[in-house]
This record gives sequence, structure tokens and C-alpha cells, in this order.
Amino acid sequence: MEILYNFLYQLIFTVGVIVVFGLLITLCRKAFYKIVGENASKIIIATGIIGTPVHELSHALMCVVFGHKITEIKLYQPDSDGTLGYVNHSYNPRNLYHQIGNFFIGIAPILGGSGVIFLLMYLLVPGIFSEVVDELKFIPLISFNLFKASTYSASLQIFWDIVEDIFGFTNTGSILWWVFIVLSFMIASHMELSTSDIKGGFKGFLFIAALLLIADIIMYFVSMPALEATTSALTSFSFIIIGFLAIAGIFAGITVLLAFVIKAVIAGIEKIKNR
Repeated sequence: MEILYNFLYQLIFTVGVIVVFGLLITLCRKAFYKIVGENASKIIIATGIIGTPVHELSHALMCVVFGHKITEIKLYQPDSDGTLGYVNHSYNPRNLYHQIGNFFIGIAPILGGSGVIFLLMYLLVPGIFSEVVDELKFIPLISFNLFKASTYSASLQIFWDIVEDIFGFTNTGSILWWVFIVLSFMIASHMELSTSDIKGGFKGFLFIAALLLIADIIMYFVSMPALEATTSALTSFSFIIIGFLAIAGIFAGITVLLAFVIKAVIAGIEKIKNR
């Protein structure tokens, strides 16, 4: 049971955290399409001018990091089938490093998009950036117990404080704030993982899970303190991941709220035309 307990915690607080945010972003994208309706595709194509290159360059960067060969790349080329861009790559299936890389290449748009949004915040609205960083410092203070409601309530409180920092009314008078919001929305609306991203990422996930389990079994029999220390270290590392992805998750949620606004505006325009 100790092996299973540590293995699950390690998995949940590393790749599991990324998967959860990936699912959240995907659900927000689907909700955006459902709320806005047939006009959603036009908006996605327009925002893709910024969002798609960030998405594809994130894939490409991870390909380079994990030694995959990029055979073809299109940063922004809308097709009739809805594809806005793509990165084709090849790798050696016998190379363990390449196989693990499949996971990070697959989820790269989430990490890359989050990183660019953070960078834009730092460059365009440094005051807000400092406030958000201060909020994120509280994440390590949370006692992460998956079976305690306090874990989730404390996390939600921090996320809500970040929302207030970013979207406070005092910020709306700044042109740079509006530039940051628009660019972040364009990026966040294209962090969704495609079917091919998920398939490729799942292959890498299996290799990562297998390696963790093997390592845990070895440490269990060699040194139990080492196993516990590894779990603690990986859990602490997850604080960085959570903080890094928090902003992306918030902006993905904002896209849903914007969908209602866009729907109302479109409905208003249609009423005016029909008069």
C-alpha cells in the first residue's frame, strides 16, 4: 500500500496536475463553441493569428528539447477542416527519452501558453504581476490532502484573489492592461489540446508512469525514507506547476464568460438588422 500511495501522489502532483488543467481548458473551449454557436469558428480563426503560432511553437520547442525531428511546421494556415496550424515530427520509438518527450510535446501548448501569458503580464502590467506572484507564494502553505475540503477551498480562495488582482476595476483605465487582456484571451483560446496532441501525450504518460512505479518499487525495498522524500519533493514541485498553470486556467474560464457577452452582442446586432 505504501508503494501505491506514494506512486499515486507522485503521479497526481506532477503529470496529473497538468492533465487536470488540460481538461479544464478543453471544457472551456467546448463551452465557448456551444454558447457562441456558428460564429465561434470565425472568432477562433481571428484569435488564431496570435494564439495558433504560440500553440505550434510550444510543440516545436518541446520537439527540440526532447530530440524529435521536426519534418514540417505551419504556424498559421487555416484549412477548411478547421486546422489552423500543425507541427509534424518524427522520433526513434526505441529511445526512452524520445518516448517520454511525447508527453511534454503533447501538452506543450498548455505550458507554452501559460509561459507567454506570464511573460506578457511581467512586461505589460508589472504591478499586477507582482501582486499575482505574492498570491502564488501562499500555495506552498496549503496542506495538500486530496481527502480534505480545506485543500480545495484554500486553493479556490487563492485563485479568486488572483482574479481580483488581474480584473480589478482600477486596472481598466490602463491601455497596456487592455492589450494584455486581449493578447492573453487570444492565447488562452488556443491552448486546447487536439486529438493528436492527446494521443501523443498519452504515450509519453505511460512511459513516465512506468518509470515512476519502477523507481518507487526499488526505493521501497532499498530505503523507505528515500521514497517518502521523493514524494515530498515532487509534491513541492507541483506547487510551481499549479502556480504556473493557474493564470492559464483563469483566462480559459474568462473565455466562457466572454462567450456570453459575444452572444449577447451578436443577438443585439441581429435585432437591429431586423428592424
